[in-house]
Amino acid sequence: MTRSAAIVLLLLILGDSVAEGLSLPVPGSALGLMALSIAFAMRGGPDKASSELFDFATPYFPLFFVPAAVGVVVSADMISANWVYIVTAIALSTAATLLISGLVFQALMRVLPSRVET
Repeated sequence: MTRSAAIVLLLLILGDSVAEGLSLPVPGSALGLMALSIAFAMRGGPDKASSELFDFATPYFPLFFVPAAVGVVVSADMISANWVYIVTAIALSTAATLLISGLVFQALMRVLPSRVET
């Protein structure tokens, strides 16, 4: 499990370095997570040690919302002054996400062969 934690931290640092070095508008942690997902896809899934690490860490994931909640509280004045724009952006982005996800799903259903188990 220690090796898996080191790999996850290494991918986080690598993602942060790439995002900062190339001035990308994407968080480095997202790049690290994409790299980890690609590695798992290429290997056919996580190994046992990685699974144990994720099983251990999963109960603590809600702690990652604490910084975001603090940011909301600190920015309460700005949010209250611009709530119409924020709600509009959230509604439009949610609708766009649902529409695009549905279209991609329909396209994949047409392209991929159906698997009927009997």
